[in-house]
Amino acid sequence: MYDNAEKYLRDVLRERFDIKKLPPVTAWQAERDKLTAERNVLNREYISLRNEVTEVDQIRRDVEDFFRSENRREQPHRAQGMEL
Repeated sequence: MYDNAEKYLRDVLRERFDIKKLPPVTAWQAERDKLTAERNVLNREYISLRNEVTEVDQIRRDVEDFFRSENRREQPHRAQGMEL
């Protein structure tokens, strides 16, 4: 892809650009490699954070279920036809 882009810029746009000012293909490839590495690091961080959020949500739901069941046990039950 980079070779094709460089060829296009050299052949078609020759009169608009100074060919000597175009970055070499190796610079583009180095930038691509650098950005790919950054993306991979950020993706790993994202996955880690997503897993932490999932764990925290599960803990929150468990705590809510616990308190909900405690509240049900503490409420007095009325027998039919009787008032407390």
